[in-house]
Amino acid sequence: MILWENLRMKLMTAINILLVSAMLTFSPLVCSGENADFRSALLSSPKQGYILRGVIQPATGAAVDNDVNDPNAFYQSNDTVSSAQEITNPVTLSGYVNQPGSGPAGRSRGRGDTVDVYKVKLLAGQTVSLFIAGDGLHDDLDLGLYDLKGQLLDMSSGLDRVESLVVETSGDYLIAVAAAAGASNYTLTLGQSLAVASHDMRLSAAFMPGEAVVHFREGLATAAHGTWVRAQARGLTARSRQEPGERNRLLRLNDWRGIQSPSRPACALPAVLPDASASVDADVEARLETLCMVKSLSLDPDVASATLNYLRQPLFVPNDPLYRFQWHYPQINLPQAWDLTTGADTIVAVVDTGVALGHPDLQGQLITGYDFISNRANALDGDGIDPDPNDVGDRSNPDGSSSFHGTHVSGTVAAATNNQTGGAGVAFGAKIMPLRAIGRFGGSSYDIEQAVRYAAGLPNDSGTVPPRRADVINLSLGSTASSSADRAAYAQARTAGVVIVAAAGNSANSTPLYPASYPGVISVSAVTINKTLAPYSSFGPNIDVAAPGGSTATDVNGDGKPDGVLSTAANDVNDTLVYDYPIWQGTSMATPHAAGVIALMKALAPNLTPDDIDNLLASGSLTDDLGAVGRDNRFGYGLLNANKAAIAAANSGGQPVDPVPVLAVNPTALNFGIVSNQQSLTVFNAGLGDLTVNPPTEDSGGWLMIAPDEINANGMGSYQVSVNRDGLADGVYSATLTFTSNVNTAEIKVIMQVANNLSAGAIGQQYVVLVNIRTRQSVSTMARRQPDGSYVYTLRGIPAGTYQIFAGSDANNDFYICDAGESCGAYLTLDDPIALRVRRNRRNLNFVSGYTLNLADFQSASTSSRPGPVARRKGRDLITTD
Repeated sequence: MILWENLRMKLMTAINILLVSAMLTFSPLVCSGENADFRSALLSSPKQGYILRGVIQPATGAAVDNDVNDPNAFYQSNDTVSSAQEITNPVTLSGYVNQPGSGPAGRSRGRGDTVDVYKVKLLAGQTVSLFIAGDGLHDDLDLGLYDLKGQLLDMSSGLDRVESLVVETSGDYLIAVAAAAGASNYTLTLGQSLAVASHDMRLSAAFMPGEAVVHFREGLATAAHGTWVRAQARGLTARSRQEPGERNRLLRLNDWRGIQSPSRPACALPAVLPDASASVDADVEARLETLCMVKSLSLDPDVASATLNYLRQPLFVPNDPLYRFQWHYPQINLPQAWDLTTGADTIVAVVDTGVALGHPDLQGQLITGYDFISNRANALDGDGIDPDPNDVGDRSNPDGSSSFHGTHVSGTVAAATNNQTGGAGVAFGAKIMPLRAIGRFGGSSYDIEQAVRYAAGLPNDSGTVPPRRADVINLSLGSTASSSADRAAYAQARTAGVVIVAAAGNSANSTPLYPASYPGVISVSAVTINKTLAPYSSFGPNIDVAAPGGSTATDVNGDGKPDGVLSTAANDVNDTLVYDYPIWQGTSMATPHAAGVIALMKALAPNLTPDDIDNLLASGSLTDDLGAVGRDNRFGYGLLNANKAAIAAANSGGQPVDPVPVLAVNPTALNFGIVSNQQSLTVFNAGLGDLTVNPPTEDSGGWLMIAPDEINANGMGSYQVSVNRDGLADGVYSATLTFTSNVNTAEIKVIMQVANNLSAGAIGQQYVVLVNIRTRQSVSTMARRQPDGSYVYTLRGIPAGTYQIFAGSDANNDFYICDAGESCGAYLTLDDPIALRVRRNRRNLNFVSGYTLNLADFQSASTSSRPGPVARRKGRDLITTD
């Protein structure tokens, strides 16, 4: 039975959810949002008015824990071996666990829901990742891999916000997520076999069982009978050994048992699961106890550091640990272009919200910039125009947190690369000129014009110009307003020799956006991982080129992550600044790909002018044609090809290079999940010169088929890839498609599941919120789940006005939807919600709700130090941008 009071409170949360502040003239093409408290207003709806209807579809590969804290959500226990919940593979799953008495009031607060158990078929090499919505310390979750008898095989039990494991052998498994302390939402992902940076607090790590390397803090214990006092008594401290200072020491289990402090259990998962038929393995138990010893010591205030006693072997570790998720770079053939140039000695000005100057992946990549926000209320830094472009936060989200939009854009342009941190940048040899022009309310056209003038070395309101003007200006911003004076300003910057690149917009229509639609400005639309026009992307006669903007609603390559654009950013929820690496989507994300590629070109041919760039673009020298032959209104002159662009630049004023053909395939991996039967891929020449492609081969044994769709005489073009599940037993299947050519070979990993008893996707109980943009009043409803996993909603009695529609789940029952680890969506897209004019009844207001991930902690999961304070990430602050 639905608890009406609980439902009423949830629906009341609507009033504040995801309110989008009115911008001045320009705004970054982003709608950052927040969680919303249903308690903040009374639920009300006029008796007469219009009716709005729609369907909320689950994102591809989505699933949800069957026993979350929300009393309105579907319930089925999944706490034991016998009640394990079967899930698909790949999957992105939202869940919630808690210790008794922890977390918000709800279904599981009193008795607790300490463990969730899932049954799944896994392939060797696959990665199982757990993203914890809490801080990973006070809200501490563990991840375990068990056999079907309930015997522990591997466990990840650190104090970070991400736990991850790698599957060694294909087979059927149980995955357990357990709360060691507190309560938290979580996101569990399973992905294709990609190289990963391993987590060091794993049962399967190479370490000496029964031993820890510990460093006690200097000085006295924190309590009269603390760990340090007991260690002193056992001769384990520097003082007891008459040494001048503390150092790393070897601590064995017997020593630890004698000095440990009474505290919360360090590990949440046992050697065997509840109701398991397996017996305890002595070796597993010894390794488990060692892992828990180290974790307990790490929590002890008398201990500076504690680690496992690792067995060291030579290992290959990817240099940029998140590059494996940046599918958008191979899509435009960046790796081949990097063989020619990295963009050295070029400058890209990013006119945006400024840049979080302390981000670790932008160190050494920035030059002197400026802050051109003239209105103090909009600037939020206490002054007007000043020489500090640091992004202090635009506080544009309803919860008071900030977008850090410019930091994400800058990371795509030129994040540091090969520094063992985060991801890569397009032109990582270039420098970024950070120019702050967008603040709390957006950016005025005048402030943006002054930033553009500064970047071009023209007189401006700062009274100064940079020592060297920028080569390229990136404008991931816009509005529908234009003027002749504004147009003239951009024309002057172009005349000064600067190439200007701007986002086409995220309105999914042909309405021109400015400055992208001004003459002389390169307008960039966005494509998905499949090279189709992104569902949000604007289009029209002013589009010049397409670049990767992604779609966070899909996981086509099956890596367990949304197919958006990964880059640098920051988060200041609760006034705690955290540097991170979110996955966003939008034309704002596509534009810096183009700006970075032009920087690569300028590095090879510094004398290239804006006219030269335009001519090369129009000739097809910088792109691969998409859509209608030649220029069209969706992709302009085609999809950006960084390698072709670099070669064109080298042959147009640089050092000429011989044309080298390169066989490439897009996408580089395919995920058919449990319902998809057919997908397409494109085989093309990523370089120049003659390329002949042989017929492809596959090693599936018969269930995978590939056939030409539209190919030329040399075997290049589109192919249809299909799967046949008939006669196959339930399970996860993988295969490899191989293309050979006269130059190189390309392999495409394919994953598919047969699961007749599993649904295609689940996103948890959805609550729909309609927000009046002008008055900020709202009405809400609880959507009705359909057999296919979608949710149908109806909003009645809606007065005429302009609205935005949002939806999300509330797994932890804190009366906030769209928390980290909860599904979230908006009409038309979460990244740029459409302003919907209601003057009549409306139907087919359909959109997608799903889970998106921030990978800030994933790339550093191997660190063993105790983390500092991390603000709890609520709402859509990390999962929504354009």
